Amino acid sequence: MKLACFCAILLSSSLIASAQDIQIQALPQTVSYGENDLVIVCSISNPSQLSSVFFIQLLRNSSTTFETVVSVTTGQPATIQWKDSALQSRATAIGNLDSPSTAQLRLTINKASVLCPTDFKMYMCKMSGLTTASDVVPKETSPITISYTVKPTLIEKPSVRILNEGYDTLDRQFPVETSIQLTCQGEVGSDQTKTIRWCAQRANEMMFTGLPQTPIHSEASPSGCQFTRSSTITYNLTNDDIFTKFLCESGDTGLCGTGTAIRYVNISITEESSTINISTANGESQTNATTTSKGTYNILAIFYFNNDFIKYI
Repeated sequence: MKLACFCAILLSSSLIASAQDIQIQALPQTVSYGENDLVIVCSISNPSQLSSVFFIQLLRNSSTTFETVVSVTTGQPATIQWKDSALQSRATAIGNLDSPSTAQLRLTINKASVLCPTDFKMYMCKMSGLTTASDVVPKETSPITISYTVKPTLIEKPSVRILNEGYDTLDRQFPVETSIQLTCQGEVGSDQTKTIRWCAQRANEMMFTGLPQTPIHSEASPSGCQFTRSSTITYNLTNDDIFTKFLCESGDTGLCGTGTAIRYVNISITEESSTINISTANGESQTNATTTSKGTYNILAIFYFNNDFIKYI
């Protein structure tokens, strides 16, 4: 029971932090990078205990400490003061101190201007005000960490190699019963447990379906705001693979082809052929028969009659 209560406290503090008179909140609570604006709001949580507010500050952690990003101070109207000029060039801040019940400071970074991982750090708010008992009170919140998700966008074209060979091949046609290995490497998003999936579509099929083969996944490696990894499958070519289209993808919603990062490779089987020469006993006629791995026959027959000939195909 104690453990459950402790977890609940941690969860709530990550979403909104308060120090009796001031609170900080991120909107949304988890930012989808590239899709959501990043909004951080400092506001008064217990306005009935205050008669006025002097200033509100928003701070962000640097390598060693928290530094003020922007603040709102008393004035007619209230004044926005920037301390981070680099952030000021790509963000907006509004605020007011008209009354404790409406006092707030709001920072907004447009989704097109959010930098990852630069903006996804720890933030906190500070304020100073006058209580109803005429006491000056400085307050600050506990820090919150801005959580985020990132969808993968980059994935390499699948590489191909014959099983047990130590090098990739540019060939895309192989004999039936050849075992090939397909490898894809790319982003999997901000969740390191995500993987790359494989699907295939044969010539007579209307849509892609997931492959039953179990892929071999590499360990996830951090790369900027997300993770990258590779995925390899082994596939045995059959007579059904006249022309088979493979895809590797990440960021999918469960159905093949719904990934945010997708690449394709086309594989087909070769038609191995052999020629049979057939001659009559007296040498007056000859037949060349060509067979393919699909079991079809192309027959060329040439008949000779008194130095003339008739060709039959």
